[in-house]
Amino acid sequence: MKHQHRALGPSLSAILALAAFSLLAPALGAQAKATDPKAAALVTAFEDKTNLEGLDVTSTFTLVQKKEGEADRVLRIQIYRRDSADTFTLVFQYPDSEKGKGYWRSKDDLYLYLPSTREFVYRNRKDDVGGSDVRADLFGKSNLLGQYAASLAGTAKVANWDCDVVRLDALKLDVAYPIQKWYFRRTDGLAVKVDNYSAGETLLRTSYYVDYKRLDGGKYLFTKLLAVDALEKGQKTFLTNEGISTDKIRNYIFSKAFLEEQSR
Repeated sequence: MKHQHRALGPSLSAILALAAFSLLAPALGAQAKATDPKAAALVTAFEDKTNLEGLDVTSTFTLVQKKEGEADRVLRIQIYRRDSADTFTLVFQYPDSEKGKGYWRSKDDLYLYLPSTREFVYRNRKDDVGGSDVRADLFGKSNLLGQYAASLAGTAKVANWDCDVVRLDALKLDVAYPIQKWYFRRTDGLAVKVDNYSAGETLLRTSYYVDYKRLDGGKYLFTKLLAVDALEKGQKTFLTNEGISTDKIRNYIFSKAFLEEQSR
């Protein structure tokens, strides 16, 4: 007997986005503001190094989520990434309660696979992966200037790094955060810190890019990241990226059928 996949498609996503419009409207006022070319250059230089066109990348992410008064929660996720097609597949490997779940992204479309019901549920960039402090858009190709207006926001020192700060204001509803501030270190243009804000400019989350690995072609992939929840005291997620391979990945892996196969 064949199972039918009941996907919550883009139409429902659009309805939900419209319902949230009143909350995001202040940030969307950035549409009337042109992107600063100097700010755009910093963002473009970063994405030129961290978008991995020309490479297939397989690696294993381990996420350790810490909450005050609770035992650490550990997630292990296998990722298959192909930026030339703007696609990735995530497969949960640990714990057993999450095993078999996964995400498949193709350009702007993101689906969460639930093995318990054999359903693919349509998601967006706002999705917290496995209920952690890390959002799905972290794992694939970045297109910040397609989603945000960029402006310079001064300079800052993060740890021992002198950084240029770029503010991003949302141009679309389907974004991880309405407002962001990125801190690019002057030595190589890589990000070391990102502040995420609500439309009302309440700090929601801060992520620290702790370390990177240099790949072929002058590309970089982060290997350690710390995400700190600004609203829940003591809540944070530490992410490590290991077992990195740039071997060619079979096309079949970037499909819904592959995700279904992993839970059998």
